[in-house]
Amino acid sequence: SAMKRWTPRGACAPRGGGTEASAASVTSARRVFRMNCEIHQLAPLRCEAFQAKEVMRAVLHTVLFTRALGVVRPRDVDCELFDLSYATCGDPGVDAAVEERLDALQAWLHRKTRAGGETHARVTLSFHELGDGESFHKKQSACWEQWRVPLEVVVVDGGERALREQLALELQDALRGAIQHVIGLAGERKDHIPPVTTNKAACFPFNVGLPAEEEEKRNGALGTLKKLLVDASPPSMLG
Repeated sequence: SAMKRWTPRGACAPRGGGTEASAASVTSARRVFRMNCEIHQLAPLRCEAFQAKEVMRAVLHTVLFTRALGVVRPRDVDCELFDLSYATCGDPGVDAAVEERLDALQAWLHRKTRAGGETHARVTLSFHELGDGESFHKKQSACWEQWRVPLEVVVVDGGERALREQLALELQDALRGAIQHVIGLAGERKDHIPPVTTNKAACFPFNVGLPAEEEEKRNGALGTLKKLLVDASPPSMLG
């Protein structure tokens, strides 16, 4: 990704209140259908690296709560960094699985932003069909729904307090709008949800995809292509 320092968007109108941010999130988000997996892409969330974990924690738990199977004890959680709250399934196993992936995301972002500059990333949350007696952490069958959350991770100098405060306020509005949008969209889109075959699981099997894994796949594909080009025999000359 291209690296650049963050500067305020002077040419853009300020985002203002939550209503405007919510409308922007709804307008920017779009649904894409690929085979039998329904894909929901949210509007990008612009944050600093230290905020990314809390941002994704709120979004992921909101999605998981909207797809809970009814055998949960919902729990309201206040954001640690923002003046808003979100609901979780209240299941310790789900919480642990999410935290494990968020720790990996934070470590990757630390490596990417250590040199300074902006980096773009995408986190995905994929749901899979639930087999008989299967719990959420078992390995998955076909994906039936995927949520994609783009992150724009910026670096702000420690002395630029005004810029940091401006970014935090914009992010709080955008995050609140994203949570509201997820709740509304999940409520509208239910026809594709597969049948529930167990009463023992808190939610469908899920997987949180991280940018580090996408990066590895790209590098692996490029390495394979390079090897094929190097090993390929040159075309014979006609003459």
